[in-house]
Amino acid sequence: MEVQPPTANIIDVDAASFEQVVLQGSQGKTIVVDFWAPWCGPCKTLTPILEEVVTQLGANAVLAKVNIDENQELAMALRVQSIPAVKIVKDGQLVDEFTGAMPREQIEQMLRKHVPDAPATEAEEALDLTDTARQRMEAGDHLGAEELYAQALQEDAENGAALLGLARLRLLQEADEEEVRDLVGRIEEGTSEWEQGKALLTHLEFRQLCHAAGGRQACTQRLLAQPDDSEARYLLGCCAAVEGDYPSALKEWFTIIEKDRNFRDGAAKDAMVSVFHLLGRQHPAVDDYPQQLYRTLY
Repeated sequence: MEVQPPTANIIDVDAASFEQVVLQGSQGKTIVVDFWAPWCGPCKTLTPILEEVVTQLGANAVLAKVNIDENQELAMALRVQSIPAVKIVKDGQLVDEFTGAMPREQIEQMLRKHVPDAPATEAEEALDLTDTARQRMEAGDHLGAEELYAQALQEDAENGAALLGLARLRLLQEADEEEVRDLVGRIEEGTSEWEQGKALLTHLEFRQLCHAAGGRQACTQRLLAQPDDSEARYLLGCCAAVEGDYPSALKEWFTIIEKDRNFRDGAAKDAMVSVFHLLGRQHPAVDDYPQQLYRTLY
């Protein structure tokens, strides 16, 4: 009887069906061939991972399982010398392979690069969600950003990027200090988001200083009246940072370092470094300030 092309993501294959299912079936699809045996211990670990990953990859991927005890000649013809062995076939050609057990992350990474239009993983979807939320926040769409961060946290209450982003948003919205601290406190310790969260807490001090000075406009007027007033310039930088205007904040603080590097025992440098940690060295606002700071101080 003629073997039908696979209609599900997981199928058992033998010598009689191999050509049609794997070679012909790989036209426009990616076939992951899993060579296994009932007595193979590592196979019992690897095969469930392959089944789960291939299922998540969608209709363009198929797992073809070959029991080598029942298909010894096929295994020999395909030069399978040890199991578990996995061969990836696309458009009738072998495009990748590996032998033995591998971590799920490596398996998923290998398979995804060979599967066209594979659905995004949960991690990728979460990253897209928080990245879009950040872009909206930076564009001034605080409500839209808040909705996306809330959605990300509903899907994963421990999403560090969403917790950090929401903490930044709350700071911009002048929320209660304890709410900001609570959000940062929920971030997993030791992660990059945790390091950024610690830097964000410095902004709470910036907010206090800015409010005590009467706000950004008052600081601007004070500096216009006394251009050499480092205190006024520092406070103006604090106000700019609280509003998310990091280019202006860094500019004011760096000007202090150029003219009065010992101001407040290096407060301007510490403020700049906290922004570097918060935004990351690749952020456009940071630009080449780290290098300029190093050259100026050392």
